[in-house]
Amino acid sequence: MSRQDTALPQLLQNYADKSLQQYLCQAPVTWRIGRLDPAFDLTLEQAEQAAHAAAAQWNTALGRELFRYDSLDGLPINFAYDERQQQLLQQALLQRNIARYDSNIDQRGASLIQQSERLKQQQQQFEQQNRRFAAAVAAFERKAQQVNAANRSALQQEQQQLNAQQQQLQQQATALNTEQQRLQREQRYLNETVADRNALLPLQASVATTAEVGVMEIKGRQRSMTIYAYKTLADLQLTMAHEFGHALGVGHTSGETSVMHHQLNAAQRRLTAEDIQALQQQCGF
Repeated sequence: MSRQDTALPQLLQNYADKSLQQYLCQAPVTWRIGRLDPAFDLTLEQAEQAAHAAAAQWNTALGRELFRYDSLDGLPINFAYDERQQQLLQQALLQRNIARYDSNIDQRGASLIQQSERLKQQQQQFEQQNRRFAAAVAAFERKAQQVNAANRSALQQEQQQLNAQQQQLQQQATALNTEQQRLQREQRYLNETVADRNALLPLQASVATTAEVGVMEIKGRQRSMTIYAYKTLADLQLTMAHEFGHALGVGHTSGETSVMHHQLNAAQRRLTAEDIQALQQQCGF
C-alpha cells in the first residue's frame, strides 16, 4: 500500500473527529427527561429540577446558553434502576448509622468526662473532710482522757456532734460509691456502643464502591444520558452536570474538586475553573 493510500483513511478520520467535535460544541444542547424507573424514589418534577440546576451551572459559568430544556426533541435523560442504586442506598444507610453512633458516642463521652471530673472533685473534698474528722476524733480522745465533772457535759455534746459528722460522712461515702458504680456502668455502655459502631466499618468496606453512576452515550449525532444511581439530590445534580459536560465533548479532569473528575466524591460542590478551561479548550468558547 502506498503512502498516499495510508494517509487517506487517517485524513478522513481526522475530518470525522473534527466534524463530531464541532457538532458536539453546537449550542444550545437540548434535553428532556426520558424513562424514569419507578423503583427510584424520585418524581418527574424532582428529576427535571435537578437537570435544570445542572444545566444552569454550565450556562452561568460560561455566560451563554449551552443547555436548554426541550420536552420533545431534547437528548433523553433516562433513569435505570439496578444494583448500583441498591449499593449506594446501602452505603448511605451505613453512613447514617455510623454518624448516629458517632453523635451518641461524642455526647455521652463528653458528659462522662464532665461527670467523672465532678466525682473526682467530690471524692477529694470527701477525703479532706475525712481527714478533718479524724483529727477532730483524735483531739476528742485526748480530751476524754482528762474527763472531769466540769468538762463532762461539753465532751458529751462534742461526742454527739462527732457521731453526727460520722453518719454524714458514711452517707457521703455511700453516695460517692453509688455514683462511681453508675459511671462505671455508663463507661461499659459507652465501650459497647463504640464496639457496635466499629462493627459496622467492615460492612461499610464490604459494600462495593459504585464508580459509574451515570453515562453519556454518543452514537453518531444522537446523544442520551442514563442515570443509574445517586445518594442525594445534590449528588444527582453533580452527576447530571458531569454528563452534560460529556455531551459537549469534555473529557475527564484530574482535580478531585472538579465536576468533570472521573469519580463522584465529597470534595465536589460546583463547576471549577478546571471544568470551564476544559470546555473552552474543547469548544473554543
